Amino acid sequence: MYHDHHIHPFGYASLIHGLELMDAADLGDVLRRVAAHGDQVEGPVIGQRLNDEGLAELRLPTAADIDDAIGDRPVLLYRYCGHIAVANSAAMALAGLDAETTDPNGGSFDRDASGRPNGILRETAVDAVSRALEPLITPLSDGEIISALATLPEMGIGSVTGMFSMEDALWCGVDDELETLIRIAPSLPIPIDVLVITDDQGSLLAAKERLDRAEGPVRFAGWKGFSDGSLGGHTAAMYEPFTDEPTKRGMVRLDPDHALQMGLTSAAADGSVAIHAIGDRANDLVLDVFADLIAQGVEPERLRVEHASILTSSTVERMASLGVTASVQPAFLASEWPWLEKRLGSDRMDRAYPFRSLLEAGVPLIAGSDSPVELPDPMTGIDAATNRHGINPGEALTRDQAETMFSPPAR
Repeated sequence: MYHDHHIHPFGYASLIHGLELMDAADLGDVLRRVAAHGDQVEGPVIGQRLNDEGLAELRLPTAADIDDAIGDRPVLLYRYCGHIAVANSAAMALAGLDAETTDPNGGSFDRDASGRPNGILRETAVDAVSRALEPLITPLSDGEIISALATLPEMGIGSVTGMFSMEDALWCGVDDELETLIRIAPSLPIPIDVLVITDDQGSLLAAKERLDRAEGPVRFAGWKGFSDGSLGGHTAAMYEPFTDEPTKRGMVRLDPDHALQMGLTSAAADGSVAIHAIGDRANDLVLDVFADLIAQGVEPERLRVEHASILTSSTVERMASLGVTASVQPAFLASEWPWLEKRLGSDRMDRAYPFRSLLEAGVPLIAGSDSPVELPDPMTGIDAATNRHGINPGEALTRDQAETMFSPPAR
């Protein structure tokens, strides 16, 4: 059986039981699906896996677009990367967003010509709306969550490392993610190692204590942080501008001092330190933090770069010299091949998902799906790691190497 080393279990459950938009053909198709789903549910309408690169218009909808489909109920549609979302006017009104609203740290509101937020929310700006909608959303039932997770063994997944938030519910799915997990733990169909998303050291330690006392196959695995966003949303932190958006270099979400303290707290609690890094600049910033953690006695084996998507050759060498792990998502190749070169330009494509270079340099590689960003079937990731979908084919792995990345960790 395989192990998915990076999955959002409740986000996946929300996808299974909710509105998926990945294969929508155009904005009209998106809006028809939103309206139809609105007829089936009460309260806010939440959608997932909106893929602007697959729409005929090649753009995200705005609040005005969604208002044409549903104007009287709040709507929040997540781009499939999970780092961008679109809200309608009713949702923004609930959140109190107007022209005077300033951008939050680590996020931004796209704005219309008058300066008012136009509904497109980037990174931490999504939280402003999701927090306002959360009390109005009927959470998934325990049975719905368990039934969704029961589909994983059918794909050959015998265990997972799951991401669970102590603050804002991801994808507007479950109000108290950790408490819900602990409550359903005795009925879980697979073991779950828990990486805790929080900005607070006390909350992290409280999560460990709760998990240590829990019944069922759950255990504390460590802390999960963020250094940037996504390539698809132009929020991955890059050294050079995006080729198709030359005014943008992405967003840095990492506070190095804070990440250092969270990392030390996690390691002292016998946990790992896993930090999301997509862009080349973001990866180097994370390695700076990891170098500081190692200097303070944290074992390199506890340190994980989540995604490690765009890496310079010097970054690959540094990862190897530090002895940290790259936790990669090969399935991203299957989704990004139509547009990745548009983002990076041909001169940076050799930095994209350099799995073979990492392996040959001696960097430990583990793999996951990041579901619901991608669907969790490990065959999708294994096939992508071997065939590369035309992206950097020299970085392809053998079948055995790809399957090894999905091997279960020692328990």
